[in-house]
Amino acid sequence: MRMSEKKLAANRQNAQKSTGPKTPEGKQIVSQNGVKHGLYTQALILNAPALKDDPAAYESLIASLIEDLQPEGIFENFLVRKIANCLWRSRRAIDAENAQIERQLKNIDSDVASDFEFRRSFHPEEDDPTPEEIIRAKAIKIGSNSIPEKDAGHHIMRYEMRLDRQLSRAFFLLERLQSRRKSEFGKQSTPGSPILSNQTQISCNQPNDRPLEE
Repeated sequence: MRMSEKKLAANRQNAQKSTGPKTPEGKQIVSQNGVKHGLYTQALILNAPALKDDPAAYESLIASLIEDLQPEGIFENFLVRKIANCLWRSRRAIDAENAQIERQLKNIDSDVASDFEFRRSFHPEEDDPTPEEIIRAKAIKIGSNSIPEKDAGHHIMRYEMRLDRQLSRAFFLLERLQSRRKSEFGKQSTPGSPILSNQTQISCNQPNDRPLEE
């Protein structure tokens, strides 16, 4: 249903009267709305002394997604931004996994030497390990530490699963919106065809979808 000109004018007038939140708490909440909804990304781009994101790389990701997904309108563009945010955070999950593995392998040589020293404390009569034994022990140590340890791995996995669910939902809803838009456009271009109601509801939940885990 099209909004009347009288109601539209009233809404515009009311919007001009709004000056936003007055309290510091309210302003802080509003300042984070862009991060929550993906409309603005200042807080998404890290600029810490030890870790700095590349804003140009993020904008390039969004530009590529816009070119691929061809969004139209505010809400479709919002969903593309949300998809970009999920992909951007997924890259951090991979970086975190790599960093954890590197941490586990950082002292691999000293760990292998400690293992041989510990074994010698129980068997002092044994000869020093041969180069082949050291290489084999080192390969075993590397293999056992080539995936994140239990706690770190579980934390990274949960983070990736949550991002995957958000990504799937955003992409699913974007497809539904674009499908409805194309359907409405086709009906409008056909003489005598009724236009679909703006009140058509779209479910953002996929079949058998479960709520996000906090």
